[in-house]
Parts: sequence; C-alpha cells; structure tokens
Amino acid sequence: MGEFRLRWTKSNFFPFGATMKHFAILLVCLFQSLACAQQDAETLKLAAPISDHMVLQHGASTSVWGTAKPDSKVSVSFADQSVETETDGDGRWSVSLAPLEISTEPATLKVTSSEGETISVNDVLVGEVWMCSGQSNMAWTLQRTGDPMIDQIDLPLVRLFKTDSATSDTVQTDCGGDWKVAKPNTAADFSAVGFHFGRELHAELKVPVGLIDTSWGGKPVEAFTSREKLLTVEDAIPLVEEWDNTDANYDAAAAKSRFEAAMEKWKAKRDEIVANTKEGVKPKLPRRPQMQGQPKLDTRFPGAIYNQKVAPWTKYAVAGSIWYQGESNAGRAVQYESLLTALIEDWRAKWNNESMPFYIVQLANFKKPTDQPGIRSEWAELQHFQTRVAQSIPNCGIAVINDIGDTSNIHPKNKRDVGHRLALLALKKHYDKDLEVFSSPLYKSHSVADDHILVTLDHVGSGLKSRDGEELKRFEVAGSDMKWHWAKAEIVAKDTIKLSSAEAPQPVAARYAWAANPEGANLVNSGDLPASLFRTDTWPLKTQGRLTLRQPTQTERQMAQRGFTPLFNGRNLDGWRNPYDFGKAKVVNNEIHLTANKKFFLVTEKKFSDFVLFVEINLPEGQANSGVMFRCHVEPNRVYGYQAECDGSDRRWSAGLYDEGRRGWVWPSKEGRSNDKKMLEYAEESQAHFAKPEVRGALKRTDWNRYKITCKGNKISIELNGVKVTDVEDDTDAEGFIGIQHHGEKGQTYRFRNIFIKELK
Repeated sequence: MGEFRLRWTKSNFFPFGATMKHFAILLVCLFQSLACAQQDAETLKLAAPISDHMVLQHGASTSVWGTAKPDSKVSVSFADQSVETETDGDGRWSVSLAPLEISTEPATLKVTSSEGETISVNDVLVGEVWMCSGQSNMAWTLQRTGDPMIDQIDLPLVRLFKTDSATSDTVQTDCGGDWKVAKPNTAADFSAVGFHFGRELHAELKVPVGLIDTSWGGKPVEAFTSREKLLTVEDAIPLVEEWDNTDANYDAAAAKSRFEAAMEKWKAKRDEIVANTKEGVKPKLPRRPQMQGQPKLDTRFPGAIYNQKVAPWTKYAVAGSIWYQGESNAGRAVQYESLLTALIEDWRAKWNNESMPFYIVQLANFKKPTDQPGIRSEWAELQHFQTRVAQSIPNCGIAVINDIGDTSNIHPKNKRDVGHRLALLALKKHYDKDLEVFSSPLYKSHSVADDHILVTLDHVGSGLKSRDGEELKRFEVAGSDMKWHWAKAEIVAKDTIKLSSAEAPQPVAARYAWAANPEGANLVNSGDLPASLFRTDTWPLKTQGRLTLRQPTQTERQMAQRGFTPLFNGRNLDGWRNPYDFGKAKVVNNEIHLTANKKFFLVTEKKFSDFVLFVEINLPEGQANSGVMFRCHVEPNRVYGYQAECDGSDRRWSAGLYDEGRRGWVWPSKEGRSNDKKMLEYAEESQAHFAKPEVRGALKRTDWNRYKITCKGNKISIELNGVKVTDVEDDTDAEGFIGIQHHGEKGQTYRFRNIFIKELK
C-alpha cells in the first residue's frame, strides 16, 4: 500500500479559517481514503500488462505479476502450467511461466489467491511481442497519417497496447493501459510505424503479434534509460548532474509566482489580440504559459519515462524493440552515440536478454534543402551516430528514410515505408527469412589514391545504382585543407563508388548526403533502398563537447576563442573544494552561491602561477567585503594569500590587493612598509590612485562586477569593470590556489559566475 503522509505545521493546521467541524470532516475523509487504500492493497490485482487480449512471447520465460493481501498465496495457471508463490509484506507477487509454444487459439490464464479470489484473463495468444518506442514519429498515430487502409483493418491475431504516458522518480512495476485487438477504431489510435511493422510480421510469419507502444513525443533518449545505467556512462554524468542540480534548487513557491506573473501578461496579450481580431477570424494566440513542476518528474528528466513507461514491461518477455527517436537529441548528436548505446545495453540487461534485437529508424530528411557542400549539420551528425550504433552493436539494424521526409514537417506522413523497412530488418536478421535485400547500403570502408577516393558499401544486393538513372549526387570530397567540394561519383564495382573533384585534386576525405535535407541524394541498392549518409573523416563536428542541455553562452564562446579555460563549468563544483568545516556552496542557474556565518573560501583543486583570470562577482548590499583569492595557501579552516578585495565598508579601496597572510594591504598601502622614503612615496602614490573618482566608482553593488587579474612573475594587476585599480610588483608568493570568498555576513549570499583562466608561459 502506498504511503499517506500529513505534516502538521502552523500553516496547515486549520488552514484558511477552517473550523473544528471542517477538521472532523477532513478526518472522516482521511480514514475512508486509508480504508479504501488498504482494501485495494489486499484485493487480488493484476498489473496492467496482464489483461484480456494479451499476447505472450513464445520460446521465452515470462512473468505474471500483481498485488494481493500481504503474506498470502497466489497461483497462476496457463497452458498446462500451474505456478504458486507468496506475496511479500507489501502484497506484491510475481511468478514466471516456462517458455510457451506459439498458439493462435485464444486461451484463458487464471489467477487465484488463498483468500478465495479468482481473476480470469481471457483471449490470450502466444506469439511474437515487440516493443515500439521513441518520440513523436513513433507515437504518430495511424489516423494522423490519413492512411486509407484504416477502415479495412481486421487482424484478430494482432494485439495493441498503448502505454499511458506518465513519469515517476522511482522504478515502477505497473503502468496504465490495456490490450486491444487490431480493428479500425483501435488501430487508428496506435503508432502508425508500430502497426505497419507488426502487420508485416504477422503477414509473413502467420503468428500472433503483440505490439507495445511506450513512445512519448518530444522526449530525449536519456528519459527512456534507467538512471542506474546513465550513471555508468561518462558522457551522461554531466547531464544527470545538471538535472539533479535543477531539481535540488527547485522552489515551488517561486515557480508558482513566476507562472502567475506570466499568466497575467498572457491574459493581457490574449485580450488585446482578441479585441483587434476581425469578427469571424480565429485569433492567433500566444502559447499559454505552463507552471514549472518538480524537475525530477519532468518528461525530460533522466530515467523519468523509463521508470513509469518502460520499467513495468521488463518483466514481460518480448522478441525485440524498434526505436524511432533522436530529434530531441540532435543538438547533442555526438553524445547521442553513448546515450543510445547505453539505452540498448540497459534494456537488454533489464529484460535479461543480451542479444535482444534492436532496430533503429534513422531520422528522415527535414528542413530546407541545401545546395552547398561542407554543411555543418546537427541533424546529419545525429543520423551518423544512429548509424554507427546500429553497425557497432550486434543484433541491431537501421532503417534509412532520407527519401521520404518532408521539408516543412518534422512528422512525415509516410509511416508505411518506415514500418516496412523495419520489418525487413527483423524478418532477415531475427527470423532468418531468405531476403536478398533487407537493409539500406551502409558505409563499409574506403581507400585514398592520388586523385580519387574509393568507397565500399555493405548491403548492396545485386549492385548499387542511381534511383532516377541520373548521375549520382550529394557526394563531397575534401583535401587536407578540410574544404569540401562537390564530387563526381562513379559506380566502378557493384559495391564501390569512385569519387573525384578538380577542385580537390588530392582528396583525403569523403561524405555523402551530409545535410538535414540532402535533396537529390539518389544512391540506392538493387532493392531501391536509399543509401545512408556517411563520412570518412574524423574532423571536429558541430555538436562535439555538448553534454548538457545548457549550451555555451556567448561569453563562454568568446572566452574559448581567446584561449581561456572555464574554472567553473556552470553545472557543478567539479575542480573546487571547501577546506573549511562550515560554509555552503551550491550551483544555481549557472552561478556559484556562497552562504556562511563566518568568512570562508571555496578554492580550486589546482595551483596556478602565471595567468590571466576573469571572474564576475555580484555583491549584496551591506558592509560586506569579498573578493578573489589567488596564489594562495590552503590549510584546514584557513586560506591565505593575495586577495583582490572589494572593501564594502566604505568602498574606499574599490578593489585593491590585500595579503591575507601578512594581514595588510599591498595596494593601496596605508603606510610605507618601512620608514624608507621610497616606501612612503609608494603609499602616498597608492592612496592618490584610489582617490580618483573613476577608481572609487568602479565597484557596483547588487550588480555584476567583472575582474581581470593578471599575474606574471612579480607583477600583479587588477582591473575592475574595465578600470585598472591595482598595478604593483610584489613577489611574496609565486604560486598557489585560486579561491572565491564569502565574508561571513549572516543571511547574505555572494554570487560568482563566468570564471575563466588562461595560464601564461
């Protein structure tokens, strides 16, 4: 039974002026709810996948599971098998059936409990079960494609289960939905790709086929993968940490306040548009604001969809999976190779079938056609890595559809050919049907000669050809200068293409169909299946290094171009440590927030000597001093060294150089460091410098202050918001850590961002 918790606080005891009578009514409702929940937990119940019209996978052990009274007995009978088990303390139970033979005859599965309860699951078949998953192009229903065959559908041996869409922050064993027989009214609302795939399997195999739809439009691959698996993937960890940080910093009250403010603006805009729209014309309204919910339940949160839509099915044996997804990961295409590999490995492990077939749909051609070579395309990169995964993992395949997309619609209506090409892969690779052509031509190898490149492809059937009889198009070559040019392409063997270009007389690399919409690409095999895009180079890609939803800011891109390295990645505190046993540091909206009741520093894990450092600090109101420590020493509960100090008490120093070790100002100097006349002059000079209005006024309160700190040998200079406030020579310490400071004012938060460094040699 699920938990029910009621927290007693001053704010919810007799809320909104409730009386004792109201409270009594509340208690009655509470106890009734608890009684109903208890009764439900003690009633024999089956998980949603175990329902009328289901298809069980033949030749594999599969589970039947549900709930009943805690510590009771449950037995399951089906096809001459009878299995008994006991429920656990929470009433959960599960049994495994031995591998079953294919059966086209409807049968009944019976479940009984020691409490005298019986459930009969009727019209059960045994055949082939496939998982259909991904995002909107898999979720796209048959009805939305306008397929004229819908009204003629009558397939009693094809069964459909459309899993309800929901998320969870914990792994679930049950889901929503039920099995339906494939008829016009049921198939119309099912995945068009999944239906056409299953329809062809049934037609060829003559066995029952069960199709399970766990797709969800607009969702990334990481949401369909278990958190447990993602945390083992190096490229996925920054993404998981980014989401965890977002969840940890979620403020429900603030989210509600933002939503209400946005709604007020939206209503005002709506009313304005409606008032200015002619009668009889439908007004074009802006999108209605949505209130931000708990991030861990967001549909994009790593593992959130897996927990609720996929995990319950891992107890249910399947033959394999088909996958149409990637649009939502195109901006992180290089990372996608690791993420999709992780999902496949994860699902195979969870289903306890390390060779489970997994067939991928390569993204369709989309967007405005291009007419120039050398396109840097996120879409093409995603297609490329989909193909690499399919080629590198056993029992995988890829359905190429770069010939049936739609320039202006990310959801091409032709889902019949998509299902057909997936079915070809399954029939050949999994069911061992005698098919000469079952896959699109895929890159196999290449060789470079003086003036041309030879590319060899797999899966050509009886030979490669041009789809339209015209010369081959969309091939590119580049020389060592990495500049791409259109290439002349000739078929010189049934599986080999020769590429050359007068503009690249000594080509070193080749590409084909490398664009989101490579209009004109016309290389096919003897079965008229289009060749996949490919690249032979290993040059940098557009999406390289993108591991999180957060994309580099303009500042980050500019600093990278200038040779600076970020000391703070905007996601977590990797590379930093707190040497104190007090003080708190957390990441909020790409900023480091420090809070404490005593002065403390967050310091880097690495030492630096000569460098240029940029850092932005936002100082709160008050008497606080704060700044950046550099070339500093670190001991338990103590950090000392040079400090670019913002003196907030009277702003007299604006941003001087303070030596925490010597407990004194280096610049400005209140006194000469000796009675030497030169030192006294030095002090007077520094005092005069900080008396200048432009120096005194450089610091900004409750706003971002940008520091530039340069250390080169014994020379130290500090610029604050473009004003040089310090320029001295002082060589007490030549190397040390870098730290950021909270001065210790209770309740104050010091904010830091955009921390970059360039080491000087």
